[in-house]
Amino acid sequence: TFGIVVATTVLIFGLYIIFTAPDFNTKELYKKEATVLYDSEGNEITRIGSENRVLVTYDDLPQSLIDALVATEDSRFFQHNGFDAARFMKASVGQAMGNSNAGGASTLTMQIVKNTYTSNEASGMKGIIRKFTDIYMSIFKIEKTYTKEEIIEFYVNSQWLGNGTINYGGVYGVEQASQEYFGKSVKDLSLPESALLVGMFNNPTSFNPYNYPQNATKRRDTVLNLMVKHGYITKTECEAAKAIPIESLLVDQD
Repeated sequence: TFGIVVATTVLIFGLYIIFTAPDFNTKELYKKEATVLYDSEGNEITRIGSENRVLVTYDDLPQSLIDALVATEDSRFFQHNGFDAARFMKASVGQAMGNSNAGGASTLTMQIVKNTYTSNEASGMKGIIRKFTDIYMSIFKIEKTYTKEEIIEFYVNSQWLGNGTINYGGVYGVEQASQEYFGKSVKDLSLPESALLVGMFNNPTSFNPYNYPQNATKRRDTVLNLMVKHGYITKTECEAAKAIPIESLLVDQD
């Protein structure tokens, strides 16, 4: 009887998740993309809208940024199906034991869902429903439909990366962030610039290199260390990148 009750409860919960999960509409990721106005010669005049965003493709991204992103946010991204069970169990057990450094359980795909389609609710029944909705959508609505390269495009184009100085309406997506902080296109980023930018994904406010250079430097170095750990760069390349002051990488705010 107990087994039947448990099985029925799990079934009902699963059906609830399936039927209440929102559709994955890529337009929702960029629904506030700015309108760009050009003059008669094709030169950009200004952007209208609350989010300044320029969409890029996977091929536009430098390998250093892709490697930094995967090493930092989801080291088994190219192996799992949207849900990393081993990472989920490790993080859940660590958090249950009070280990604040246990890390998060969300994959890159799950972060896309959480940032746009569900919420950041983390406690109680709402938190449980949100987490399983993230898992369901990641596996069945994203990973079964889109390639890993497309999912990375969704992620890097939809991220908020600070309020900005040049872009007063806020910086959205890696291309606009590259222009904002380094004065160049994302395709031209160097290793230390890629590491600095990826480090901001975690907290664009606290790791803003203009406002909190020490925090940004520490976070950049953490990203570089993770790239060494997962075999993307050598220790020598890591130390060379760390030796470059972040102030020398940034465009003059004035």
